[in-house]
Amino acid sequence: MKKKMLAILLVAMMLATVVGCAGADEGAQTVTEPEDLKMATLLPSSPTDGGWGQTGANAINTAKEYFNCEAVIVEAGTADLMKTEATALAEEGFHIIIGHGGQYAAPFAEISGDYPNTYFFTAGGDIVTENQMPVEFMVEELTYIMGAMAAHLSETGVVGLTVGGEYPSYTKTSRGFELGAKATDPDIEVLFAVTQDASDMNEAYEIAMAQIDAGADIIWTNANQSSLGSIQAAKERGVKIFGMVQDQKAEAPDLVIASVVQDFNNFAIAIGERYLAGSLSGETIKIRAGEDQGLYWAWNDSVKDTLPADVVALYDELLPKIQSGEIYVPSETEGWN
Repeated sequence: MKKKMLAILLVAMMLATVVGCAGADEGAQTVTEPEDLKMATLLPSSPTDGGWGQTGANAINTAKEYFNCEAVIVEAGTADLMKTEATALAEEGFHIIIGHGGQYAAPFAEISGDYPNTYFFTAGGDIVTENQMPVEFMVEELTYIMGAMAAHLSETGVVGLTVGGEYPSYTKTSRGFELGAKATDPDIEVLFAVTQDASDMNEAYEIAMAQIDAGADIIWTNANQSSLGSIQAAKERGVKIFGMVQDQKAEAPDLVIASVVQDFNNFAIAIGERYLAGSLSGETIKIRAGEDQGLYWAWNDSVKDTLPADVVALYDELLPKIQSGEIYVPSETEGWN
């Protein structure tokens, strides 16, 4: 229990401490009791997708249990739905609305000013107002390390990368991987693809198969539910893979090297507590590995034990250099394209 509370505290400390809730008549009304809190999350994919969508669903369900409050999950994968569903929730008096992806930033910005008593959060994005705040998981720092490991491990000199969209919260992860790979082996070939539908597992499966046929002996995918298709391709062809968003070693116990895990659970609790305390403020909330429980590296020990010691050592060697700036990996707002 102490460990859980410490993790929550560490995330809460990252949040701002000055501005209270706005006092307009429309939208949600300020509450101070946990059971009166109303929270919602909008997801771009299924809440049971085994990846990105599921992390968002788990977070809001964790907050619901923690506060014993009202909490709902809405699938909204298009810009129109993001805007209309968020508007409906704000009209219904929800105090916190989370858009589970950077793609929610622009649709939320169109309406957030109309509901100053509702706080809008986006997982990624760069729009910041007094009641709209992006959460920036510094995932690129860890995918850089994955790229360096892949370059060491690849016997063909070819790796395959797939993302589920072309906005920075996606592309920074693949670009971080590519930077790490090319810093290790400038001649490594990186096969890059973007899915047309991040919920289409068959599409990601076909992309991964094509990359493997083109020589990739390590693949990596960050594409919501469709990532499971990439893992299936890796299993069928015996190709090693890195996991993203959740610890994916259970999906391919003999092939997943390690996963970058984004844990929104403690974050959802923290923003609820800060809302109840009246201490939310407009800012970008950055979450970095090693500073809290929201972002971490998860080895698959059964594969780790088979790796060369110098490859395993790269995590402890590179992360401090990245976070100190000795190795420069651009953040989400620094121009990834």
